[in-house]
Amino acid sequence: MDDITCGIDFGTSNTTIAIARKEQEAITLVPVEEEHTTIPSTLFFAQEHSTVLFGRQAINAYVSREEGRFMRSFKRVLGTSLMKEGTTISGKQTQFEAIIEPFISHIKDKAELLAGREVNTLVAGRPVHFVDGNEKADKEAEAQLKSIFMAAGFKEIRFQYEPIAAAFAHELTMGDKECLAVVMDIGGGTSDFTIMRLSGRAIKKLDRQDDILANAGIRLGGNDFDRALSLKAFMPLLGMGSLWGAKGLGFPNTPFFDLSETSKIQCMYTKKYKRDLAALVAQAQDKNLTDRLLFVVEEELGHKLMATIEESKIKLSDSEQAQIDLSFIEEELQLVNQRIDFEESLLSSVVAIQNILHACLAQAGVSANDIGLVILTGGGTAIPLIQAITQQIFPHAEISDGNRLSSVGFGLACDAKRVYLDA
Repeated sequence: MDDITCGIDFGTSNTTIAIARKEQEAITLVPVEEEHTTIPSTLFFAQEHSTVLFGRQAINAYVSREEGRFMRSFKRVLGTSLMKEGTTISGKQTQFEAIIEPFISHIKDKAELLAGREVNTLVAGRPVHFVDGNEKADKEAEAQLKSIFMAAGFKEIRFQYEPIAAAFAHELTMGDKECLAVVMDIGGGTSDFTIMRLSGRAIKKLDRQDDILANAGIRLGGNDFDRALSLKAFMPLLGMGSLWGAKGLGFPNTPFFDLSETSKIQCMYTKKYKRDLAALVAQAQDKNLTDRLLFVVEEELGHKLMATIEESKIKLSDSEQAQIDLSFIEEELQLVNQRIDFEESLLSSVVAIQNILHACLAQAGVSANDIGLVILTGGGTAIPLIQAITQQIFPHAEISDGNRLSSVGFGLACDAKRVYLDA
């Protein structure tokens, strides 16, 4: 039996890995990019050198306008038709298994460098639902991810729901206390919820099924919040809502929706897409706006724009307004975003989150007043509107949100220690 194991939280936006040793009580979060224990889930396939860059290095290469293919949020293709179709990398059709595997291998290498030895076993996080309302696709997604972990060199892989892992991490701080908790994990691609009995005395219990009262999830997360903000505040600057053609029809919305969806941006950079867009813009009635749209697509600035939108979202979590520099699109172009407008763009998402939370409570057979602790994890839980709704639903609960980006990876390693090291 090995005396070392690990947990990986492969996220839509960020990824972490933590290692556990049999002889050590402490779990160690691995520095995966310089001193950082989180790495953006991004790749850059450099065209000139046939090399692959990861995380912040991938982002920097793209922002520096190096030739190559930039990819992010690739976890969202699991269980979809895109996994079978693949995509074009350096002129070659490439399957997504071969795209994601180098990223996972890179994370594994970082852990083994720190450990000074091979790490063979893994508990990997997964959302409650990879794909909403499609059990077959959900099973396919888990099988695809397991195959990728195996290709990266892991010998044995188990999966754990991400919100349950966050609960495990919290139990380490509880001592002898017990409570009924709800875990809200709002990440880049999904929102997942677990209602569970927690106790510091249960840390070493191998089977926790009796403690887990309900799980629920929805394919909705930070990427969707970015898209909502983009369509509300940014796309009108590029001509969304303006008039088109001799009859004064609305300018077609497709390019604005494509530019607001990370997985579709690269598809806009083909010669045909650019040619068709130029023909649309030629008939626009407000060329000052739609010329900006054409410039963003022709200069392939879509990912840079989405990164700016994400930055605006983060700023609006701390401030009532955020001034955004868009001079990379047009000289002196600025946008002042108001938190109230961002929150308005999130209303349908918040309703969906409320509905799934209430469904989770009903599944568990408990009321909101029975909940003594709410654990918030995932970057989306930093949004003030999400926090306000949480406090409204669970008025008597303690709110814990200290380790939003690392608690899942940490808890997965706790689970791996129980399962593989019997510790």
